[in-house]
Amino acid sequence: MDKNLQIPGLYIVRFQSAPVVPAPFSHFYTLELDIHSKDDVKVDFAIKYTDREDLDEDEILDEGFSLDDDYSWKGAVPALWITEFQTILASSKIIRQREEKEFEDFVEIELLENDKRVTVYPVDKERWAYFLQEFMQAIFEASGKEKPFELSFLTIDGGKSDLIELRATFADKAFALKKNGGSAESLNWAQLQKVMDVVYKAEFVEENATESKPSKSGSYISAGDDLWYQLGVAVVEPTAKSKELPKIEAMFQSLGKK
Repeated sequence: MDKNLQIPGLYIVRFQSAPVVPAPFSHFYTLELDIHSKDDVKVDFAIKYTDREDLDEDEILDEGFSLDDDYSWKGAVPALWITEFQTILASSKIIRQREEKEFEDFVEIELLENDKRVTVYPVDKERWAYFLQEFMQAIFEASGKEKPFELSFLTIDGGKSDLIELRATFADKAFALKKNGGSAESLNWAQLQKVMDVVYKAEFVEENATESKPSKSGSYISAGDDLWYQLGVAVVEPTAKSKELPKIEAMFQSLGKK
């Protein structure tokens, strides 16, 4: 199979969450990439959440979903996503036989080969699932459905405050840091996943958060929702034995030294 992108060309990627994934998390989506040139790609995206028939509204809302999460959109995305798609396609092992496993997500790619539409299957499904998750966030930003990722960490000690602001735009794959309102400093894109892994292992208790910017001593996180979560009060350990809060503080101390 020729792994070089055909330009112009139409690629259709279909994703299905693993069969063991329960509702309301189970979902599938279709992503069509209509590539006209290296600088012009249009996407047609549609996602649907499945197997919700046996859930009541409270169960869906308690998991952080809305009652209308299905979404579709057609439009243009930044040209860098052509390069991203080319990179993962060219570096993936591809097979032609459909494989579905209970504990694995399912990914298939439809493309043109020798003037015929064929369907192939990447072996490294986990890598594709992560790539597609980022691509989906880029689509949500390009369509205006979601804003870029923002996270602020504020420490107040003895009247002195330090503020670190992080901002990541998936549409442009750009990650930046500001310290105390200064100019933005670029960070490696790979650091974003590390930040999210550390921060969101802790448990956020929204009812303990505050709307006003804190003024008393402590460490606080604002996750782009106009609320401030104090560590130890609104950001707590997920289990009695976990030690996630010190990891959060240590990570932001390290970022503040950059």
